[in-house]
Amino acid sequence: MTQFHMVEKISSGIAGFDALSGGGLVKNSVLVLYGSPGSGKSIFSTEFLLEGLKNGEKVFYISLEQDVDSFLKEAESLGFQEFRQNLNNNFIFTKMTGHDFKNFLSVELPKVLESRKGKHSRIAIDPLTPFLWEIKDQVLQRNILGDTFNMLRSFGTALIAIEKYGDISKLELSEDLAIPLYLSDGVILLSMVYNENFYQKTVSILKLRFSSHSAGMHPFEITNKGIQIFQDQPVF
Repeated sequence: MTQFHMVEKISSGIAGFDALSGGGLVKNSVLVLYGSPGSGKSIFSTEFLLEGLKNGEKVFYISLEQDVDSFLKEAESLGFQEFRQNLNNNFIFTKMTGHDFKNFLSVELPKVLESRKGKHSRIAIDPLTPFLWEIKDQVLQRNILGDTFNMLRSFGTALIAIEKYGDISKLELSEDLAIPLYLSDGVILLSMVYNENFYQKTVSILKLRFSSHSAGMHPFEITNKGIQIFQDQPVF
C-alpha cells in the first residue's frame, strides 16, 4: 500500500474506524459522510465531535433538521453527557434552514471561527442536503462550497453529512450531490445491505486523501455506547 508522510492525523472517535483509515482522519480536512436516513450519520458525527471535546477542542454542530434539545437527549441516551456540560462553551450548537445556511456559511460562520484561529476545531454539518436543494445553480453551488470547504480547513476538521436516497444498498450519485463529494478530501459511505429478512449496516471509505485506507466494506453496529465497526468481520 502507498505510504504517506508528514500528514497529521486525528482520531475519529469511532470505535474501529481509525484502523480502517490508516490512523484516523487527516487534520484540517473536509470529509463527506454519505448515507441513507437511519444509516448512522448523526451518531457518527456526534462521536467525532465527542472526541474533540475529550481533547479540549472547540466543537460545532450545525444542524439543518434537529434542535438542540433533541440532540442533547439523543447524545445522553448513549451516555454522552459532555455535550450538555459544555453547551455554549466548548460545544456550540446552531440550527437553521437551508435558505439561511448560505448567509451563515459566507458571513456568520467565519466570524464565529475567527476567534478560534490558531486552535483546532471540529465542525459537523448534519445534513447539508437541504442547502444543496436550495442552490439549484451548480456553478454557484460549487463556488460557495469550494470557498466554504477552504474556510473550514483553515480552522479545523469538518465532517459533513449528506442524505442518500434511492436504493440504500447502492452508490447512486445525482449531479448535485457529486459536487460536494468531489470537492471534499474524503468520502465515507454508510450503507445498509439486505440479506434475507434484515439489513446490516456497513461502512466503506470511498476516498481519503493522503491516507492508506481500507478499500473494503465493513459491518458495524450501533450499540448503547455508540458505533462499533468490525474491521475483520465479513459482511454477512
